[in-house]
Amino acid sequence: MLIAVATLAAQSPTRTAQAPSDSAVLVELLRIEAEIARANRECDYNYFRQIEADEFNFTDANGGVTTKAEDLATEKDCRKTDYPSTVDEPRLLRYGDVAILNARNNVSVKNSAGQTVIRRNRFTDVFVKRQNRWVLVSGHSSRIPEPRAP
Repeated sequence: MLIAVATLAAQSPTRTAQAPSDSAVLVELLRIEAEIARANRECDYNYFRQIEADEFNFTDANGGVTTKAEDLATEKDCRKTDYPSTVDEPRLLRYGDVAILNARNNVSVKNSAGQTVIRRNRFTDVFVKRQNRWVLVSGHSSRIPEPRAP
């Protein structure tokens, strides 16, 4: 993870210099992403009320945009799941109190034949530090197509 952060710093001369605390920010944001995954599995909308800024918006892979209010309105339709997920390939860009996290999400699900398959998405989440904590202001996710069998 630290290599990705250092590489990004070297490639982007217009952004602020990497501070030693950037690795700690990355660890904290990955912890938040793990909590977001847990909240999705457990339908924990109280967590979303806390982590999403009032102006939060999410753009899905089809171009649809959801606001915080619209996201929270789906609470009654949520179904708990037990699909484990992991986040890897993180890349962090940090501009003071703004942090942009790009990573890959891997979710283990059962397909229609009952086999476990991994569904992968690339996502970008934008966080702003307010009152000494990171809040999510914007997000985007795109599904990575599954490889076709030869």
